[in-house]
Amino acid sequence: MRVVLALLMGLMTWTASAQQQVVATLFGDPVYVEDISPSEKQLSQLARLNSASKNMALAQFRHRALADKVIQRVLDDYADKRGIKVDQALVAKFKARFAASLNSPSMTESEQRTADEIATKQVLHWQIDKALYQEFGGTVVFQQSNPQMPAGAYEILLKQYQQQGAFMITDPRYQAVFWEAIEPPYPFELAPDKIDFSQPWWLN
Repeated sequence: MRVVLALLMGLMTWTASAQQQVVATLFGDPVYVEDISPSEKQLSQLARLNSASKNMALAQFRHRALADKVIQRVLDDYADKRGIKVDQALVAKFKARFAASLNSPSMTESEQRTADEIATKQVLHWQIDKALYQEFGGTVVFQQSNPQMPAGAYEILLKQYQQQGAFMITDPRYQAVFWEAIEPPYPFELAPDKIDFSQPWWLN
């Protein structure tokens, strides 16, 4: 019985230690494994949806969560330094374009606030993408969620921030996967004559 208890205590200690492992630093703050880990319920759902093992689903979630966390913080800082503020006129146009899904009469007050947040987030994201492309140029790719994603500009920006020490991915496994997704070659590259940031894609 004592042996079993000792093994259980050792496992619990190892699990806690693994969760507290630092995988990156972001603007001076450590990013722990637990910061990019799903709940058990989320993990089970992901494994089922992707027909993958829990270990595979966990790895995919963590890599994606870390990338999202790093990129969002960098974009937020870039927007702040460039004085990019959300264009409320574009927010109104976004909501008008997607009125059927964002302005349903049956929506609760909480759901309406969420819809407003979605519109604001999408508009600001496009404004940042436009600014990045204007500043850095580079390859633009098509994504289902973002028909004009300035991938080349993202690579330049992220490498600048890394060189400045704004972030550092300290775990080699996470570092390799992160940069593999950021660097070329890129899928679905747009021809130069198809790139147009004169207005948001949802107004075309």
